Amino acid sequence: MAKDGKLFKFKPDTVYDALYFSDIHYLLRKKVRSHMHKDLFKLLDHLRRRGVRFRKIFLVGDIIENWYFSSQRKLVRKFGRKRFNRLFDRIDALATPVSLKVYLIGNHDSFSYVASLPPKIEQYLRERDYVIDDKYETDRLVVLHGHQGQYGKISWFLNILGVRILHLITHIYPPIFTVMENFYRKHFNFDRNKTEAEVHEYYGLLRERANQAGRLLICGHTHQAMADASLRVINTGDWIESGTFVVENNDEFFGLEFKTKKKIYERFKLRI
Repeated sequence: MAKDGKLFKFKPDTVYDALYFSDIHYLLRKKVRSHMHKDLFKLLDHLRRRGVRFRKIFLVGDIIENWYFSSQRKLVRKFGRKRFNRLFDRIDALATPVSLKVYLIGNHDSFSYVASLPPKIEQYLRERDYVIDDKYETDRLVVLHGHQGQYGKISWFLNILGVRILHLITHIYPPIFTVMENFYRKHFNFDRNKTEAEVHEYYGLLRERANQAGRLLICGHTHQAMADASLRVINTGDWIESGTFVVENNDEFFGLEFKTKKKIYERFKLRI
């Protein structure tokens, strides 16, 4: 993304309408894939200290990495809950006492053939008062991770089967996930929407499966932050490469990119 642009300044001691994050892939090891989790912590700490709060917080999928290892096993290990708390304590600190907090399941959140969260992860989130689902919708918007535009029921089953086989192979060849991650990025996900035609094809299928029906659609998954007024689609980006997220206030949606606490850039603005 561009390195300069209009700065966005959060007003101190202000409650905004909503915050949207996706594709954090928390707990992912840098040996498999680099990430920006320390930068995310800096942003969350900055917002908390500034007194910024949100009426709604949407975690739009792929928040916890669960393909390259079992996040549930990490949670139940000694100090495992403390690692989870490092992220979720920071996010929850931005909620008001009556805020709605929604956790939408992404493809990397799940290791299940039915795309559900691991039971202990689900319990952990429910204890923190998160609403857990694969889609959130109202008469004005629909929010979902976005992998629904890539996977159908059969392809999802085959994909999870492949991931489970890779877990078995790691006992013989541990670097297999690094190799497969590079292959996946090149052929299936991150590089897929380079042209306008590819964008319209991917989001066209996603809009159909989401039953968008003229509403604003907010998603993640591709790790490519964008807003298209004609499609009525917003992608929140990621915390692997771009450090991007979306803030909603007074029917305006701001696509933001974090560099430092003094350099938060506005990359797009869409009003509905």
